[in-house]
Amino acid sequence: MDIKQLSYFMAIVQEESFSRAAEKLGVSQPTLSMAIKRIEEELCVQLFYSFNRKQLLTDEGVRLKNGADKILEAYQETLENVTSFNETSSGIVKLGLSPLFGACFFGNILPSFSEAYPNIRINMIEDGAKKIDELVERGEVDIAVTLRADRPPTFVCCHFSTQRNVVLLHKSHPLASAKTLSVADLREESFAIFNQDFILHHQIIEACREAGFRPRTVLLSSQWDFLVEIVSCNRGISILPKPVLDKHPDPNVVCIPLTDSMKYWDIVLEWNRQKYMNKACRTFLQYVQKNLPPDEL
Repeated sequence: MDIKQLSYFMAIVQEESFSRAAEKLGVSQPTLSMAIKRIEEELCVQLFYSFNRKQLLTDEGVRLKNGADKILEAYQETLENVTSFNETSSGIVKLGLSPLFGACFFGNILPSFSEAYPNIRINMIEDGAKKIDELVERGEVDIAVTLRADRPPTFVCCHFSTQRNVVLLHKSHPLASAKTLSVADLREESFAIFNQDFILHHQIIEACREAGFRPRTVLLSSQWDFLVEIVSCNRGISILPKPVLDKHPDPNVVCIPLTDSMKYWDIVLEWNRQKYMNKACRTFLQYVQKNLPPDEL
């Protein structure tokens, strides 16, 4: 059994199909089938069984997959460690982040990084933090930008930025002239906030619970600009990070700083320590850490 046979095996595991795996690898299906047959004969086991037109793993196949994952990652790491990495090197970084973080912080970071490393491609996966965490755990995202929260022990987090959260109010709102507000002050308000895929949603709900009330919501959305529009039309209030309105001000919306548990927006970089981080990802991580946005405390 060699590396090529293991890579053929893993392609079938990922595609759950001999034909799709053969197409992905650019080899014929008989070549792929013969490679698997040789592994099975060598090990005296059956690796796959067919069910619902899919190729699924037997118990022996699962054990081989677990070992093959480690072997192929070690093989890739060995190859990369014997080659140099510089501004002309290439690679792909799968970056997971909320659209909010892109709007606030990455308009300058990504173009400047691409200028310094033109052959490294950044694939952005934009979604709520809950969904991004799932992708990090499955190894489908290399590095994520998200809010600090409890996460599995396999996750590594480091500081990115700390910013202020603010209450968004229509300029005619009775509280619009306040210098600061607490979550308790918003007891009677109608909220337009992020949906359940976002950590900020759960932080707001928990802060309201601690203040002794359950928030009345008029809108749950994944789009920060839609939330701002609801406030601009005087249909509700929202809680968002201050950098959003700094970059995209609305003449009808005022921002009042919060003073309690929702005071800060603590942003981190995270990745899965169990997934090998290639040199392109390490280069991007180091670049971001040298170009962090200033904290607002």
